[in-house]
Amino acid sequence: MGPARPARKDAARNRERLLTAARALFAEQGHDVPLDDVARAAEVSRATLYRHFASREELAATIYAAGIAQVEQRAAALAGDPDGARKLFAYVLDLQRRTRTIVPVLSRADTDGFADLARRTAAAFRPLVTAGKQAGAIHPAVGLTDVLLAIQMAETAPPRAHAILLRGLFTGA
Repeated sequence: MGPARPARKDAARNRERLLTAARALFAEQGHDVPLDDVARAAEVSRATLYRHFASREELAATIYAAGIAQVEQRAAALAGDPDGARKLFAYVLDLQRRTRTIVPVLSRADTDGFADLARRTAAAFRPLVTAGKQAGAIHPAVGLTDVLLAIQMAETAPPRAHAILLRGLFTGA
């Protein structure tokens, strides 16, 4: 068998339309939006949606992976900054508010498709939390698990609570 053939242009276009529609609907309505709504917004059939994504989890994981990649890039840019964990935490809260992509990943970490994404999120924070603790920028009793739990808590919390979470985790917040 030869190398995999590239997707037809219309198939690639449909996949991108589905991802664009899903991102928008996830941001507006959350990750449990009906898949019929996603297909309708992308102007494709439900069968086309399932040709590209075998399940809701596969579609969601594709969307969420892009958000995690943004977190990883931001974490890399903050490497060496003693206040990097706080800055990344604030970045994640903003990303979460705008796209609603982070918490479902963390809360479904027991699902195979999401476990790797949750591990990647933790890996992005781990060195920044370690550096922050060494620099005294993170309260002594706070660890990586606390930071990740606070991200989950922030999903349903009003914006005012974000400032409280920041102050509870980070000394300079």
